[in-house]
Amino acid sequence: MSRAPRRPAVEPAPFGGRRPGDVAVTIGREALGALVALALSVIALRHVIATDRVALLWYDGDSVLLPLVERSLQAGQPFEWAMSPALFFFPELPVYLLSSLVTTTPQQALALNGVLVLLAVYALVRAAANELMPSAGHPARIAVSAGALGLVTLLVLTESSATATSLELASLLLTTTYYYGAVLAMLGTAVLVLRAVRLGRASVPLLVVLGLVAACTTASNPLYVPWSAAPVVVTLGLLVPARRVPWRPAALLAGVVVVGSVVGYLVRIPLRPFVSLDPATYVQPSRAAETLGFFAALTDDRAGTAPGDLELLLLFAGVLVTVGGTVWAWRVRTARTVLVATVLPLVTVLAVSIGVVVAGSETPRYLQPIVTAPLLALIAVAELTRTAVRRTRVHRPRRGVRAGVAVAMAAVLVTGIAVAPGTVHAVTTARYTASSCLDRWADGRQVTGVGQFWTVRPLATYASTNVELLQVRDTFETYPWLVDLGAYRDADPTFVVVGSHDLWTTAVEDSLGAPATITHCTGFDVYDYADTAGAEVLRRDVVRSAEAIRRDRGF
Repeated sequence: MSRAPRRPAVEPAPFGGRRPGDVAVTIGREALGALVALALSVIALRHVIATDRVALLWYDGDSVLLPLVERSLQAGQPFEWAMSPALFFFPELPVYLLSSLVTTTPQQALALNGVLVLLAVYALVRAAANELMPSAGHPARIAVSAGALGLVTLLVLTESSATATSLELASLLLTTTYYYGAVLAMLGTAVLVLRAVRLGRASVPLLVVLGLVAACTTASNPLYVPWSAAPVVVTLGLLVPARRVPWRPAALLAGVVVVGSVVGYLVRIPLRPFVSLDPATYVQPSRAAETLGFFAALTDDRAGTAPGDLELLLLFAGVLVTVGGTVWAWRVRTARTVLVATVLPLVTVLAVSIGVVVAGSETPRYLQPIVTAPLLALIAVAELTRTAVRRTRVHRPRRGVRAGVAVAMAAVLVTGIAVAPGTVHAVTTARYTASSCLDRWADGRQVTGVGQFWTVRPLATYASTNVELLQVRDTFETYPWLVDLGAYRDADPTFVVVGSHDLWTTAVEDSLGAPATITHCTGFDVYDYADTAGAEVLRRDVVRSAEAIRRDRGF
């Protein structure tokens, strides 16, 4: 008599061997990590809008570029933008347009965009933790990733000035035009490289994604090459001869990054009409000594306050973690991903720091990778600590560490919840009072005026749709920098906005004659030249110069 087969004591678990309860716990943990990241992002945003730094987020001449692009699109103007070498087509413009779809004012869209960027930093760091800590539990990976974003938030909390020409680099991530796209692409590229190195092979989908990231980012912003592509190639080129990374996936990764970057540069050829300056004009090696002195003075100035000292200390600590992690990972013969995650940030920091000086560039924002690249090394060192220290006598039970992490995450959540209502209220009620004065003067009339870059750009962003502003040089010729030349077609400018800090080589009244009226607003005056000879001069100088520029660009 045959026996029926015995049923297993435990049913096989679905979901790839994981039970529904385990999946639910994992989702819950990931959701908690995302909430902590959101709380950190809100805390960072709250600090920015509560300090003078808000001017850089909402009212800076560069920061309002994407709101101006959206306004131009809504007005149906020809898309004939004169950008900088950075075009902001990927990913900045799509992300901002999506943010504007669910908000009602430029301030709200810019604030949402900033929060999304910080959440993207967390997501990429979290993905890096998966590659660097594959044997660690989800709580450990989530805690380390949240800690990395916490470091960025802490750096933001030390920054409060209204200028972009300082070493306050972390808060630039919240703005839409200070190269956050290249920063995210740098982190994304690192994650893809780490995955291929961990698996020991580079799959076709991974290579395709890597190539697209390199091509799209380079086409939009050439900074991707010195910030990401070159450091990846150099890092792999150092580790392959040392036999710390397999040559085949390394060769494929380096080749795809190079090809993608070249394709990106080729794509920029048909996009040339949109580029105002060749990136090569920013390279002036003869000014290297002056640049070194410039950054020494910036560092000295930043060290003049307690928050500045703290930020410099944290940035220096990040570099030390990168250097120390590289030495540690090399000596203990750890996982190759951990070694790559320490060497790559080190190469990036060195390349960016030395490159800025050698290029003779006095632009602090080009140093942004020194804030974000060490985050990879931070996770790598956490993995080294977890795997190497726990096997030594130095290791102690982790109960206290777990309790400390839990308390820290709870404190972040409580703080985020506490500041969220005030942050939302500040964002939703934000108004640019200067534009209100201009709107009152226009009184609903469809009018077009001109003014200089720093004065008219925020006014052009926040004024009513019946008020249009064109930016000009002090000679009343068109200034083709981050502006839609299509807006100048058949324009009829009749007034001039004269800012309190504007520099005019020749006084406005000497160039255009006496205005019909002068209206005083806070920070600027409105010179009305309607029905005067000055209006004819404006039309001649502004519109004709714009036509010449459009012809030269091929529009």
